[in-house]
Amino acid sequence: MHELIVLAKAPRPGLAKTRLARAPGVGAGGAAALADAFLRDTVAACGRVAGARLTLCFSPADAEPFFRELAPNARVEPQRDGDLGARIDGAFDAAFRAGATRAVALGMDTPHVTPERLSRAFAELERADSVFGPATDGGYYLIGLRERRPELFRDVDWSTPRVLAQSLERARAAGLEAARLDELFDVDDSEALERLERLIAANDELCPHTARALAALGRAR
Repeated sequence: MHELIVLAKAPRPGLAKTRLARAPGVGAGGAAALADAFLRDTVAACGRVAGARLTLCFSPADAEPFFRELAPNARVEPQRDGDLGARIDGAFDAAFRAGATRAVALGMDTPHVTPERLSRAFAELERADSVFGPATDGGYYLIGLRERRPELFRDVDWSTPRVLAQSLERARAAGLEAARLDELFDVDDSEALERLERLIAANDELCPHTARALAALGRAR
């Protein structure tokens, strides 16, 4: 069974996408609206991946009703305590315990991710033990595994440009073959938001929820 895992924060002002709040014309309320749109576009992309079950791994714990309403057919799991590595590992642990044979996890920072890219991640897992989607900031926007490998998430300098390199080194040390997808940028600051706006302007079918949120903020181009 293929499983797509979205690690997500409830789109509340002051909780989600706080760096975007500093972008011109956004503010805390606008950042929450964009977070909501990013999440909905990500869930929509996941829903178009044939044969994949969706799990929303969420925080904070009291946001469960929101996520159940957002995706009634998805599994919902609260994120485990700990740093980002512990939360990702916990999500994979829950997925494999629930019967997944291949699992791919991503966040809500790439609303421009496509179903084709997600499908390719599963295709790579047919030949490799793991797959990474490199992010332009030195991290990764996606990781896929054939089985739980908690060692990949230990002693990583999260939120630094070293994340991907350290994670690939953990994979090599564990004897795992690691495939890579094409690079993608996270949308977590004003510059990245402008880059996303240009993509949306060039493709009116991309990120429809995000396009509407940007228009409501007066940022559509």
